[in-house]
Amino acid sequence: MVKIGVFICDCGGSIRNIDFPAIKEKLSNAPDVAYTNLSSNLCLSQGQEAMLSCIRDGGLNRVVVAACSPELKEHIFQQVLESAGLNSHILSMANIREQCSWAHQMDVTGKALMQIGMAINKARLLEPVGRREIPVCRDVLVIGGGLAGMNAAHELSKLGLKATLVEREPSLGGRLRELSGFYGLETSPGEMLESMVKAISESGDIEALTSARITSVEGELGNFSVKIKGKGKEITRNFGAIILATGYESFSYGIELAANVITQSQFADLLKSPEKVPQKVGLFIDIADEHSRISTLAALSNALALKEKTGSEVYIFCRNLKVDSDGAERLYREVRNKGVLFFKLGEKPPQISVDGDQLRVQVEDLLLGKEVVLSCDLLVMDEKPLPRRDPEILKLIPKVGLDSTGFFQEENVHLYPIASNRKGIFFAGGCHAELDTGSVLVDAANAALSAYELLSPGKIAVEVEKVKIDPDKCRMCLTCIRTCPHDAIRVIQVNTERQTAQIVDLACDGCGICAAICPARAIKFEGYSDEQMLSEIEAIGSAL
Repeated sequence: MVKIGVFICDCGGSIRNIDFPAIKEKLSNAPDVAYTNLSSNLCLSQGQEAMLSCIRDGGLNRVVVAACSPELKEHIFQQVLESAGLNSHILSMANIREQCSWAHQMDVTGKALMQIGMAINKARLLEPVGRREIPVCRDVLVIGGGLAGMNAAHELSKLGLKATLVEREPSLGGRLRELSGFYGLETSPGEMLESMVKAISESGDIEALTSARITSVEGELGNFSVKIKGKGKEITRNFGAIILATGYESFSYGIELAANVITQSQFADLLKSPEKVPQKVGLFIDIADEHSRISTLAALSNALALKEKTGSEVYIFCRNLKVDSDGAERLYREVRNKGVLFFKLGEKPPQISVDGDQLRVQVEDLLLGKEVVLSCDLLVMDEKPLPRRDPEILKLIPKVGLDSTGFFQEENVHLYPIASNRKGIFFAGGCHAELDTGSVLVDAANAALSAYELLSPGKIAVEVEKVKIDPDKCRMCLTCIRTCPHDAIRVIQVNTERQTAQIVDLACDGCGICAAICPARAIKFEGYSDEQMLSEIEAIGSAL
C-alpha cells in the first residue's frame, strides 16, 4: 500500500504568493496522501528532524517535497530518507519556488497545487534503486607542472593522497619562470617556484615526472589506466582521478610588433634592466581582447614597476578597465596615484604612426571629449591568453568539453567550477579560465580537495542500474555511445555471437540523454520512465 507524505516549505517566508493553508486542506483528500506538513525551515536541522520523525511515525513509504529547486536541496532530503531507513529514490520534488512563486507576481496557488499533484502522481510509481560500494584507487594524476599543477600535487600530498605530476618540459615551473613579480604578494615568482619544487622533492607522496607525456588513458573514475612515456621508457599506472593543469598557450596581439612595439611579456623582461627603458611609454589594454583579466593585471603591474624604478612618463590606453581580480582595484588606484595617465578610448581605433625616432599616438578620449596626440618612445601591446591546443590530451581523454573560446569547459561554472563533464576529471588553473595568481592557487586547491572527497574513503557508493540497458532490445546502433557526454557507456560481449551496450555506473551522471535518444527504447532511466512522465502530464489541469 502506497502511503505518501507531502512536506511543503515556504523557504523562510520567501514564498509569499501561495496560499499554503488552502493547499494543505486540498491535499487532505488526495488519494494515497497519508500526511501533509507545512514548514518554513525544512532544509535546516530542525526541519529535517521533524521530517524524519513524521516519516517514521507515519509509516510513510513515498515522500513528496514541495519547496525550492532539487538542484539545491534534493540531496539533503535524500539523506533524511536514508536516515529513516528508506531508499532515497522514493523522493519526488516539486519546485514551487523558482519555477512557480518567483516566476510570477500574482497569486500562484493553483499552479503550485498542480505541480504538487504532478509530484504525487510520480511518487506513486517510483521504485527503489540499489546501491553498492566499489573500491577505487586513491592515487591522483596531475597533468602539467606549472603553478596550478604543482600546487594541486602539493595540496593532495597534504591531504594524504599520492600524486603523480607529469610535465612535458625538462623542469617544473611552466610560466611561473617567466614572471617578474606578483602584486600584493610578499613572495617573488622565483621564491615561490623554489619553495614549491623543494616541497615536491621532499614529499614522499609526490612523484614528479619531467620530459614525460601521456600516451594512453583508459577507464573511468576510480580506475583510470594511464600510460606515461618519458626518458626512454613507458610505464603504466592506475589512478582514481585526473587533474588537468596544462595552462594556457601562446598569445595573440592586437597590432604588428616591431623594435619599439613590444608585448607585455617582453616589457616585463625589459624591466629587469630599467636603465634600458625609454622615458615615454604607452601601454594598451583590451586591444586584443577587451575581456582579458591577465592583460589588465600585467599592464597595471608593469606600469607601477616602471614608475617606481625609473619615474618615466607612462600612459595607459584602454576602452574598459576591468579590475575584478582580488586586489586589482587597489592596484589601479596605486598606479594612478603614482602619476600614470589613463585615456579612455572610444569606438574609433587609435592611430599610430612613426615620427622620427618616436611613435605618434592619436586617440579619441571619451572623458576629455576630444582627440589627444602623444609621442612615445615605446608602445607595449596587450596579450590574449589562448587555450592550449594539445590534440594529444583531447584525443586521449575523449568527451572532455570545450567552451566557445577553446578552453576546457566546466560542468557548471557556478556550482562546479573545477569539475569536467566526466566524473573524476578536474581542471585547475589557466587551462579552463583566465585566472590571476591568487585564483590559480585557490583553483588548484579546490581541484585537489574535490579529488580527495571522492577518493579518500577508498570506495565509492554508486547507484546500481538506475540507468539500465535491456540487452534483448539493444540493436548495437551505438547511438547512446556517440551521444553520452560523460563517456559512461561501453560495449560488452554477451556471448560468442552477441554484443550489447552497457552503462558504467561509476561514470554515469544520470543525465538521461541516452534513454531519451535510444531508437530501440532499450534504456530505462528510473525516475523518468514513460509511465512516470505520463502520470505527471495527466496531473496538469486535473483535480487532486
